[in-house]
This record gives sequence, C-alpha cells and structure tokens, in this order.
Amino acid sequence: MSRNYGTLRGRRSGGAAWQWIAIGFVVGFGCAAVVGLALVIGAASGTFGEDAAGLLVAGRPSQTPYVITATPVPATPTLPPTEVLVSPTPQPTIGQVEALAPTPTPTTDPALIQVEPSATPTDAPTEAAAQPGAQVAGGGGALSAIPDALIGQLTELRLVDGGTFQIGTTAQEVAAAVNECVDVYEGNCLLAYGEDSSPAHNVTIDPYQMEVTEVTYAQYIAFLNWMGPNSHRNGCDGQICAATRAEDENSNIIFDSANYRVNPFIANHPVTGITWYGARKYCATLNRRLPTEAEWERAARGPQNFLYPWGSTFDTTLANTSRPRVDAALDGAEPVGTYPLGASAYGMLDMAGNVAEWVSDWYSPTFYTQQAQSAAAIINPTGPVAGTEKVVRGGSWDAVPFFARSVHRQSFDPASQALWIGFRCAADLDTTAPAVQGVNPVATLPPASGSEEDTTSNSQPTLAPPPATPTGSGPLPTLPPG
Repeated sequence: MSRNYGTLRGRRSGGAAWQWIAIGFVVGFGCAAVVGLALVIGAASGTFGEDAAGLLVAGRPSQTPYVITATPVPATPTLPPTEVLVSPTPQPTIGQVEALAPTPTPTTDPALIQVEPSATPTDAPTEAAAQPGAQVAGGGGALSAIPDALIGQLTELRLVDGGTFQIGTTAQEVAAAVNECVDVYEGNCLLAYGEDSSPAHNVTIDPYQMEVTEVTYAQYIAFLNWMGPNSHRNGCDGQICAATRAEDENSNIIFDSANYRVNPFIANHPVTGITWYGARKYCATLNRRLPTEAEWERAARGPQNFLYPWGSTFDTTLANTSRPRVDAALDGAEPVGTYPLGASAYGMLDMAGNVAEWVSDWYSPTFYTQQAQSAAAIINPTGPVAGTEKVVRGGSWDAVPFFARSVHRQSFDPASQALWIGFRCAADLDTTAPAVQGVNPVATLPPASGSEEDTTSNSQPTLAPPPATPTGSGPLPTLPPG
C-alpha cells in the first residue's frame, strides 16, 4: 500500500503545502514562548533569591499554625514547609497569635486578693501561713508567719498561770447583784439575767497568755487594709468581718472603695462593730486566738477569784460603765488603758466595762449546770460543741455594773456586730511572736482616697442598726443606759 504524505484528512490536495507551513509556524512559536518563559523565571529567581522563596513559602497554606510558646525549641527540627504537601487550612489570625504569646506569671498582691465565701465556717483553725483567705494556728507559729504590716500592731501579752479554780457564781451572789443593780444603780436587772452563770464549779486550765488591752480601731483598720478592699464583706473565713458605714450608719469604720479608715480621734479606742468571725480572723492572723470563756474569767478574776478584776466591790472610778450617768453626748467607750487602777491581778486592763468581749465558746444557758453535774474533772473547757450564739464577756460602757461582774455571761449572734462588743486575743505559751511592751500604740491611718465611703450594697445580710441616736463626736451608743 502506498503512503500519502501530501494529503490532509486522507485526501490528496494541491494546496496542502500552505497548511503544513502554518502548522510549523504555530509549533515553532510555542516552543519559543516556552523557552522565553523559562528564561524570565530564571532571571526572577536570580534577582530575589532567598527572600522571594521565603515569601512564597509563607504564603502557602500549612496544617500546623505557628505558635509562640515559652518552651525550648525541639532538638530535632521539623521538615521545611516547602517539602510538605498538606491540605489548605485557614491561617491563624493576629488575635489568635497574640492570645498564644507567653505572658509573665503575676506576683500575688495581698491587697488585691478576693476571698471567696465558704459554705460552712468552722471553729477549728488550720495550720497555714498568715495571708488573706488563710487561717493561722493559735500558737507555736514563727514570727515569719505574721504579716510584716501587722507586726508593729502587736499588743503586749501577759502570762496567766494555769491550775484549778472556781468558775461561775452562786444563786446567792446573783440575787445580791440584782438587788444592788436595782437599789443602788437604779437599773433594770432580773434574776434570770444571772442564772446561766451558776452554779459555781471547779475547772482546770493550762497556763496561757492574754493581751493586756482590747484591740483598737487603729489595729483593726491596719488588718482590714492588709487584707484589701472589700475584705470586710467576706474576708474572715468567708464571713463578714465588720460593718462599715455603708452597711450600718452607726459604724465608725469608713470604707472609700480603696482604703479603710476611722476618725483619728477614736483610733486608740477599742474597736467595735466586729463580728465573732472578724475577731477570730484577726487573732489568728497574728498567730493568736480568742480566749476560751474559762480563760477569760481566769484572767479577769485573778488567783483570788475576785468578783471584779480589782476586788469584790464595784468602784465607778475603776471601770467605764453606764454608772455614774453622764451626758449622752459624752457616752461611749474610752481609749484602751484609761483605767490602769482597774487592772486585774494578771495586769489585764478594761476587763470590766468599756466594751464587752467575744470569746471562742458557743453559748448554752445550761452549760455550767452540765459541767457541775459531771463526775469527771473539767480540764481546759471549750464550751458546747455547737450552738447558735457565741459567749460575750465583761460588760460595757452602756450597761450597769451588774453586767461588768467577771462571772457574768452574755451571748450574741457570731455573724452580727454591735457597737458595745469588741475583743482581745490570747495565745498559747509556745507562741513565738513578740509582744510590744506597753499599751497599744496608735497606728498611722491610711489617707482617704476617692469618695468618703463606698455605697455599694452589701450582699451579706446584717442586723438592723442598734436602737441609738448617732452623736456628732466619739463612739456611738447602742443601748439605752441602765
């Protein structure tokens, strides 16, 4: 069979030559274009070099985003992106990259710590270093456990010897005290007021230490400022520490949303308006504790078991009570240590009158009867295991002398506060924290900042203000005299 090279589409044609010429021209032009493009690409690569290559690589989608971390670079490098074929995925945004950047770990600032409330407070202290939202054991802690800002606020401690003594009183003494209240001091006293203080019975306690004076406003304000803003609301083991003027118009404590302060005139007066939880937290932070009811009575009565710190007869010149009557404008607590001649045998001041004091025990009106009926020896009693109110001791400036008897017992809701209740701390003998010699110094109060006081409503419930009329100066009364 002969081959026909001169035809297109299998048909001989005399004009086929021009068609072959056109085909050759197209093929030749295409080859030239390919060669020219290759030359252009080569020239571009030679001009930009590695910078252009890097831009091309950075523009390619990668399955693994670039994450900035604080960890060391892996010892084995990963394969270059140009050698990995992956499915395109979205690149991380600038915001995402910033979120992944390492940030330094912040240093804890005690003034900014917010303490979360706990569901159920407990009486037993925990073994922990002193800081906002943490409880310190009552004794045996090192000086380093006490915040530096509060070391200068420590009150002098005095030793109280242990041993067996008679706690409580008799029905006959209660009757005599009621008669004196009514006949001499024109008070309104009933036998029922003293029935929970009898019968008298023996208890044995170990030696311990007690603060000479009641805790002052200056000391407690320093404590609140150390804990930080809003700490009064739930900074005492999840409970209210104190009422400020924002919660109780009769309060002497002012909170301006940044600092706590009081009128300098009352800085060295015993602090009031403090809950039992606020008192306990303060003492624990200083590596101390609230005294038990038995310890408080021992320190007040002395080894002679007096009815009052100085003896068994009341003397209006040795204690601040509502007798003798004074102008209502002058009524109120006085600076701690105002009555040095009214000290107890152990050197404690103001244990009769001025302000009543929180102690650690739960209250029961029949507790003394139960102890007296016990066949076993009563050693280091700490009160009932549970209750609804805590014991308050010592009487106050707005009560008749009947309530200032060292045997008298009162009680109050631990979550509430009153302007006639304060506190002092005790300590175990193995407490290593030093005690300042002498009466409490007046601390430097922080300057006010911002508005005069914070008007933010308090989410924690408080009692209604006590029935009193605020006065223009000095502490505010809470109960009518007598």
